[in-house]
Amino acid sequence: MPDARKQKILITPQSVQVRPVETRIQDFDPITIHFDEASARAEADRCLFCPRQPCVNACPLHNDIPTAMRYIAEGQFGEAAAVYRITSTMPEICSRVCPQENLCEGACVLGKRGTALALGALERFVNDYAGRPEPPQTVRTGKSVAVIGAGPAGLSAAQRLLEKGHAVTLYEAWPAPGGWMTYTIPTYKLPRPVLQTRIEYLEALGARFVFNTRIGRDVALDELRQQYDAVFIGVGAMKDTAVKFEGKDLPGVYTGTEFLLPVCTPQAISPNGYAMPLVGEHVVVFGGGDTAMDCVRTALRLQVQQGNKPHVTLIYRRTEDEMPAARKERHAAHEEGVEFLYLTAPVAFRAGEHGRITEVIVQRMELGEPDASGRPRPVPVVGGEYSIAADVAVLALGYGPDALLGEQSPELATHQWGLVIADSETGETNLPGVFAGGDSVRGPNLVSRAARDGIVAAEAIDRYLMNS
Repeated sequence: MPDARKQKILITPQSVQVRPVETRIQDFDPITIHFDEASARAEADRCLFCPRQPCVNACPLHNDIPTAMRYIAEGQFGEAAAVYRITSTMPEICSRVCPQENLCEGACVLGKRGTALALGALERFVNDYAGRPEPPQTVRTGKSVAVIGAGPAGLSAAQRLLEKGHAVTLYEAWPAPGGWMTYTIPTYKLPRPVLQTRIEYLEALGARFVFNTRIGRDVALDELRQQYDAVFIGVGAMKDTAVKFEGKDLPGVYTGTEFLLPVCTPQAISPNGYAMPLVGEHVVVFGGGDTAMDCVRTALRLQVQQGNKPHVTLIYRRTEDEMPAARKERHAAHEEGVEFLYLTAPVAFRAGEHGRITEVIVQRMELGEPDASGRPRPVPVVGGEYSIAADVAVLALGYGPDALLGEQSPELATHQWGLVIADSETGETNLPGVFAGGDSVRGPNLVSRAARDGIVAAEAIDRYLMNS
C-alpha cells in the first residue's frame, strides 16, 4: 500500500455528534449535530480516492463522491455542493434520510479496516452550507409535461424537465407536495424547511402544482395525454398493507400512516380524517422496517410530551438479523429506550370496558425455511399465544401501490397488484409518451432510488419530446 494511503488510514475519524437521548426524546427537532468547517475538512481528508470508486457505485444516484471529498478537504464547500447537484436533485434530503451504511458508507474501503467516511454527514453539511441554488436560465421548448405525483420521483423528473426548458404541471392527490417526505417522515430526520426549500426551487423554475387531484378519480389519464406532450407517473406506494386481524378497527389501533401523518404534518396541509394520537402508557408497534422505527421513536416523544413515562415495544415476527430497517435507525431506537420483542406476531386486538384497545393477543414464532424474500419464514409455535397490555397499537407492516390509476386506465400495463410496468432504463410504459418511475414501479423503496428514476425518465422524456 502506498505511504500516502497508509497515512490516510491513520487519520482520526471525526465523529458525527447527536443530541443526548434525554433531551432529544422531548421534541421532534433534528438529533444530528452538523460538522463545523474544520471537522468537515478533516473528515473528507481521510478519503483514499479508490480507483474503483466503490462508494460511487453503491450510491443509487452515482454521486461523484471522491471529487466532492477533494473539494471539502480543500474548504471549497460550494464547489462540493455543486458536484452533488450534477447527479442528485435533492442531496440535502437524501443525505438525511438515506441509509448510507447500506450504500456509500457501507462500500467505503475505510470501513473494512475501521471507520467509514461520514459521507452522509458531509453531503448534508456542504449542501446546507451552499443553500438553495439559483435557477438556471433556460430556453423554453414549447413542450409540456404532466407529472402525476409530487413525491421524490415526480419532483425529480419535474426539476430536470424544467431545467431543460419544458413546461411542467404536477398533479398531487394530497394537499401539499412531497409524498412521504411531507406526510410521514418525522421532522427529527427531515426538517420541513429543508423540503420547502427544494419545493421553492421548483417553483422558481416555473413548476405549476395542482393539489387535491387524484388521477383516475378526478382526472383521467387519457385526458392528461390529450392535454400534454408527455406524462410521467410517480404516484408512489403509500397504501398501508391491508390486514384481517380481529379488532383491527378498534379505537387506538392505527396503521403506520394514521399514526405518523398527524404528528409529522401541519394541520394546514393535513387531509381530513387524521387526528393526533393519544398514546397512553403502553404502545406496541408491529413491523421491522424504517416506518416501524419511525413509529416507535415518534411514540416515545409523544408519550413524553403527553406526560406519560416512555414505554414502547417494537414487535417483529423474525429476529433482528432479518430486520430490513436501517441499522442507524435501530440503534437510535435502542438508545432511546424502545423495547424490542422478536419472533412474535399479532393475532388479535381486544377492547376494554370503554371500547378502546387494552391488550394485544400475540403469537410466538420460530424461523423455518426461506420464503420468496430469501429470509427464513416465521412459523407459529404451537400453543404460543399470550397477551400484552396496550393502550395503542400501530401496524407498520409495509405499503403497496394504489391500484386506482391502473383500474381506471385499462390501457396502461400494470402488474396484478397495481405497480406500473415500465422500462428500467428509460421509464417508458406501454403507452407512447407515458413514463413512470419510483415506488409506483418498484414498490416501497428509497428516496434516492425514486429520485434516480425521475432523473432517468426525465432524460428519456426530453429525448421523446425533442424528437417528436
